[in-house]
Amino acid sequence: MATPATLKPSAPPIDDPKEALLPGEHTLPASWWTSEKVFELEKRAIFNKSWLFCTHSSRFKKAGDYYSFNFTGINFFIIKNKAGELNAFHNVCRHRAYPVIRKEKGSSIVVGCKYHGWSYNTDGVLTKAPHFDNVEGFKKEENSLFPIKTHVTEQGLIFVNFCNDPEQFVEFDKWFEGLNTEMNEFDFSDYEYHMSYELDGQFNWKTLMDGYQECYHCPTAHPGLNSAFKMETYKVVPKTRYCRHYAEIVREEIAVEDDNKDADEESSWFGFGKKKVEKAVEKEKKKNPGGEFNGLWVYLYPSNGINCYSPAWYSIRVLPISATHTVLQYDIYTKKGLPDAEKKEFVDFLQLVELEDFNLCQLTQKNLNQGIYGSGFLHPTKERGVLYYQGLVRDMVKDHFALEEKKGGIVNPAYLGGALNDEVKELDELCNKLDCGSGEKSGIDW
Repeated sequence: MATPATLKPSAPPIDDPKEALLPGEHTLPASWWTSEKVFELEKRAIFNKSWLFCTHSSRFKKAGDYYSFNFTGINFFIIKNKAGELNAFHNVCRHRAYPVIRKEKGSSIVVGCKYHGWSYNTDGVLTKAPHFDNVEGFKKEENSLFPIKTHVTEQGLIFVNFCNDPEQFVEFDKWFEGLNTEMNEFDFSDYEYHMSYELDGQFNWKTLMDGYQECYHCPTAHPGLNSAFKMETYKVVPKTRYCRHYAEIVREEIAVEDDNKDADEESSWFGFGKKKVEKAVEKEKKKNPGGEFNGLWVYLYPSNGINCYSPAWYSIRVLPISATHTVLQYDIYTKKGLPDAEKKEFVDFLQLVELEDFNLCQLTQKNLNQGIYGSGFLHPTKERGVLYYQGLVRDMVKDHFALEEKKGGIVNPAYLGGALNDEVKELDELCNKLDCGSGEKSGIDW
């Protein structure tokens, strides 16, 4: 496997300015960025049957280590068992639905519900249910935690999938066909967890993905990134439910002169400050924010991203809360042995770029909310990534809506049920007929 310092992934050729462009297409309608009914349908149609990136396996050191997550309102946690495997479970006690994990992270080989004392081991198996030993018909093995489909890649990237409908479920290697080979270009084992942070945005999740899936805006909105990479070489190449981003890094030498007025300033690895020098020097290689190589940037449909540079790599989880509310969570992993000062400079660089995108989203969503804008014309090559992911959104939503129309009600792929007798099933059906819970009518505003 190539080391990050020497990795130079071959990028496809840049667009030929003389090449005949394909016919342009428009964005999805603006209502899809503001309608709560569309958002609820997206949760069922997309997020409840997609493979969603969570974290990296290196963060789990020993049996019992766990991290909790929330995605589109679904609470779950990932825990390492005694065999070293990583399991994901819904954070729902099988007794009365109280959460069994109440912290963001921790370590315990037994997770216990603090409501009635039911306890589970690291494989999700119920080990204790106080006073139920002599209850007729009760079986511990039928009351284990609800498991979630989990996939850990060769590189240690952990994904989950909430889908429980065999007809709608797609295996990881088919969902992201080719991704494993793509990610093998980067040595994730040479990096360690450094920090996490999050941003709370008042915008639709697609508002962020629109910007993430193109760099048409980079020369205007990202001066720091624009100085690190040759924006004219930037390409977004759709694959199988993911996109690879390519750009050539800027490699040049610059003259560094000293007139003593900046002698008290510290050097900046990312070029944000002026370099401290005692005497004029002829030329030296400028340190680039992108590090030593062209980078490995991957968008993972529907709302995740993994971006790898020489000094560090980071992941982004775009977590939809409502039609106009999204939380962005970032995990940063720095190269082992990297000096603290260089870690800080990478974090500063990353946070600057991400904050620039965040501010774009905030202002864009305000205009989308006005009900004035309807749809926009997209560039066939500069915004190829936007066209690709919006096309996936369109198709999955339309297909799922057609399924619900056929079934005559909501179809939630993540629904686990659990009705154990005829009376419970009868009462559940009564609720469906009253349009409550999982049987709510599926009509939406288009």
